[in-house]
Amino acid sequence: MTKKEFSVFIAALKTFYPREQLLPNQQAMGLWFQMLGDIPYQVAEAALQKWVATNKFSPTIAEIREIASSIQHGDVPDWGDAWETVRDAVQRFGWYRQEEAMASLDELTRECVRRIGFERICHSEEPALERANFRMVYETMAQRRKTQEQLPTGLATLIGQIRDNLMIEEVKNE
Repeated sequence: MTKKEFSVFIAALKTFYPREQLLPNQQAMGLWFQMLGDIPYQVAEAALQKWVATNKFSPTIAEIREIASSIQHGDVPDWGDAWETVRDAVQRFGWYRQEEAMASLDELTRECVRRIGFERICHSEEPALERANFRMVYETMAQRRKTQEQLPTGLATLIGQIRDNLMIEEVKNE
């Protein structure tokens, strides 16, 4: 969103919550723009409208980013729904058609199945145990994905660069 669009966004926010002392100075405005500026204006506006329609108090940056991420990327399916797609794929394709079974799954579910092992799921004599394992892996990966999608683009890039630099330093020190 441009600075002009951000000004319109902030004016709306202040209008919706006139009793609160929102963004009292230019420094606060700059920080909010830094954290929200990568969100397309239309998405930010929809996120604010959704927030206002369902909450009494003003949103935080994180709350706006969470709703905006949901608008842009959609909600992550529930782990139970994902497990049902795995069970359907096992029944439909079986062990011998593993590639087709994996191709029938969404990206997140497919990665969870890879981590557990498709063969293990197919041949398990304890499906409740595999279901529990799937749930733990799926919920962890879904939370990581959600967090990654919520990060401002510049911050995600900066974190990646810091990690890369730290790895390079570790290799040099070995």
